[in-house]
Amino acid sequence: MPTRISEAFVLDATVLKERDKIVTLFTEEEGKLRGLAHGAARSVKRFGGRLERLSRVRASWFEKEGQDLVRIDDLELVRESFSMHQDLLKSAAISYICELAEEFTREKEADRRYYRLLVAVLDGLRAGISPALLLRYFEFWTGRLHGILPAFGACDGCGRAFGAHGARVAPRGEAALCERCAPGSDATMRLSRGALGLIEAFRNAPPSEFAHVVYPAGALREVETAAVSALVAFTGREIRSAPFLRQVMAEERK
Repeated sequence: MPTRISEAFVLDATVLKERDKIVTLFTEEEGKLRGLAHGAARSVKRFGGRLERLSRVRASWFEKEGQDLVRIDDLELVRESFSMHQDLLKSAAISYICELAEEFTREKEADRRYYRLLVAVLDGLRAGISPALLLRYFEFWTGRLHGILPAFGACDGCGRAFGAHGARVAPRGEAALCERCAPGSDATMRLSRGALGLIEAFRNAPPSEFAHVVYPAGALREVETAAVSALVAFTGREIRSAPFLRQVMAEERK
């Protein structure tokens, strides 16, 4: 097969036998792929900062039929992420985003909407928009784009607008229901009007629109709980990077 070329985000790079690295890329044209970067563990000149998590690169690779790993020939830097890794909170946020992206991108299956979501969220992080807000945006749209979360535009039971009591959603995120349609069970989570307003803003605006917007911490927590519960229920796995991210965010608030 000929050499393939696509813009991509680096999701992970692990050392193999002290010399090479196995690199996970989320490419715009081909979806997720794993490849071998020969000499990347020793040659700073050849790959350098291009293997930082969420570096945006133009990747060239060769795929041989019957082999699981492609051969990565070159990574041309489009947008660096090294400077963000110098900030502990941004670095922790990047690790969290990468973990979700690895989970929800598919091998050799393009997902351009999710690729654009990553571009927008990373641009927002560089621009100094609140990481907490950006992460809630990313969690919500990860769920929406993969059919895990409802739109929260109206009650999925009766079709009416949500009232003053907000909405209730099941831990698996199957539906958002008004108080009249929701079962009287502790298994459902409440989303206040403030949380629903935040979700509506997410549905109608890109991250760049939130540069000077402050939302109540309670609304952010409600959206996080609903989205993360649905994502974890779908994958069957906890998000490993979440405890460290929470710890760093707590230290930032002191």
